Amino acid sequence: MSQAAGIILAIILLGVYGFALSIIWRAPFRALGVLVAGMAVHNFLLMVLLRLGTPGIVIRVVQAWKEGILLLLLFLALRLGLQAYRRGRFPRLLPVDIVLAAFVLIAVVYFVLPGSLLGSTASLSQRILGFRVLLLLPLLYLFGRVFFSTRRADLVWNFGAIAGSAAFVGLVGFIELWFIPTRWWVDGGANLLSAWLGFHYHGPAGLPENFFQSAGQGLLLRRMVSTYVSPLPIAYTGLLIVPIATGLMLVRRNSQRWQAVSVTLLALVVIGMLLSITRLALFLLVAEFFLLALLWRRRWLLWSTVIVAMLVVAVLFGYSRIGPLVTLNLEPVQHRPSGLGILSQNDPSFNEHGATLAFDLQYVIQHPWGTGLGSSIHRFGQVQGTGESAFFDVFAEIGVLGGAAITLAYALTLVYALAAWRRSHDDPLLAALPLVSLVGGLALVPIVVTSDVWSDFSITFLLWWAAGFTVSLARAEPDEVRQSRLGPARASA
Repeated sequence: MSQAAGIILAIILLGVYGFALSIIWRAPFRALGVLVAGMAVHNFLLMVLLRLGTPGIVIRVVQAWKEGILLLLLFLALRLGLQAYRRGRFPRLLPVDIVLAAFVLIAVVYFVLPGSLLGSTASLSQRILGFRVLLLLPLLYLFGRVFFSTRRADLVWNFGAIAGSAAFVGLVGFIELWFIPTRWWVDGGANLLSAWLGFHYHGPAGLPENFFQSAGQGLLLRRMVSTYVSPLPIAYTGLLIVPIATGLMLVRRNSQRWQAVSVTLLALVVIGMLLSITRLALFLLVAEFFLLALLWRRRWLLWSTVIVAMLVVAVLFGYSRIGPLVTLNLEPVQHRPSGLGILSQNDPSFNEHGATLAFDLQYVIQHPWGTGLGSSIHRFGQVQGTGESAFFDVFAEIGVLGGAAITLAYALTLVYALAAWRRSHDDPLLAALPLVSLVGGLALVPIVVTSDVWSDFSITFLLWWAAGFTVSLARAEPDEVRQSRLGPARASA
């Protein structure tokens, strides 16, 4: 019976998927909202399908929804490129375009090279996964460049889907954190999901370690994992969505309903980030609000910065007094002892991150040409290369040339983002994606260095698509931008 329910759910999901494809076919720019919103529920739906005993082939079909969208977008982009070439109007490449094209070439060369030449022990699955992660960065940038639309209907649609899905994550996460027993995640299939994705964790009852925050005395505090089934995407994607949510609040509309909805969306995004208890992201959230207050020059944003800072302090020092507390056997703690906390001088998480970064740096120095694609993929086998740093992972896999190329491209997107912001700051909707690239991109810098963020596709989809859009906006003619706000959705480079 449960397997039949899984098949029925898969059929429903494929129907929704078909509808999404029809939207993207008519307006490719709206694929951004579909991709980011879809990734918000992707892991949870896979977990449910696995728990229902759905046949593996059916789950694989559902799991490939994002690859199907990317292939459709690639087809549409190639068709547009062919049409432009035939008309003799192929766009002039910018420096950031050339750098990313060189990055693609380097990645392709490393993919076709035999792993034995670099001493790689990565399996074929790891090599393919490593190539996919690296190729996604310039590919999404390309889509942002090509499917450039400033129509208000498209912007509102995308931002509504992105901010709405983040608010949904926060709401569901609040419910699961405070009202759903921790044991439910084991019974609900979280470990099945980990095994399906190729991971093996050593947390309580086999759950991922990051489900919890150590509170001392052998006790654990629950963190919000919600429909991502992980606290990290909630926090890191939230850093990119905050500029969008604040942009929606700045849209001048006389409707009280619009204001109420936009305030609720931002509040739920922030609540989700706070209860994910991802400490680095919380510090960066305060800095992000302050930077947004400086850029927008809004007094309420400055007051919001103060409020968010107070909430972060309250979470860091007070959550251990009220948060859901469990033992190593996932039993709820009824009588909370004193002296618990999530900050300490000898914090094991900080020490572990420091040791991992030191190892990663030493590894990159010892292997300047890298050890091949997939050597830093933490799935389907032993990890040969670096640990948890998206920055060092690129150097470890495709060497100093590939690492330098993607670092330079990232820096250039920040420069273009500042230029795009300057020309669009009078329009909160149009300025939202440039601020994702500028403010969100700056906020992600320390996270890129310390975490494997490019494997969290909700982050990758939004940041690198926003980067491509931002570059197109920075270089677009004023008349082109003004006309495209009123005219039909279209694609240009």
